[in-house]
Amino acid sequence: SLRSGPLNHENFYISFPHERVVQVTINRPKKLNCIDKTTSREIAKIWELFDEDESLWVAIITGVGRAFCTGADQEVDFFSSINKDVDGKH
Repeated sequence: SLRSGPLNHENFYISFPHERVVQVTINRPKKLNCIDKTTSREIAKIWELFDEDESLWVAIITGVGRAFCTGADQEVDFFSSINKDVDGKH
């Protein structure tokens, strides 16, 4: 269950502003909330758990600071690693 899992992660946190709402807040304001591969995978797991939880009707994703999210973290080879995952080559 999404409610029973950890609420604080390295680069985002989870809250429940209403009994039927889950909110994921990306918390990397110094990097304009860009997403690295690990964070992307962790958030994907959150969406899977959201899909399985019939008590939750709405999911919100937001970011701390002046930017919601500027995309992939360019300081790591994000796209190359995603392509490897898609192609099945690790």
